[in-house]
Amino acid sequence: MTKEYMESLEAIVDQLTLAAVLEMLERISHKKAEKLRNHWKDETSAKLWDKAARQIEQINIDV
Repeated sequence: MTKEYMESLEAIVDQLTLAAVLEMLERISHKKAEKLRNHWKDETSAKLWDKAARQIEQINIDV
């Protein structure tokens, strides 16, 4: 990870809150799983993205 990416992500977290960023990452992960399932017929990768989404959902951040 480059310094520029870290700074960009930090700015997003500062602007939106960590909870909002995590919620968006969860949604993105679910959408990626859906696309892999529906468009690429890749159930193995879809399950990994669903697992990631569930793990992100379990993180309860109120900062």
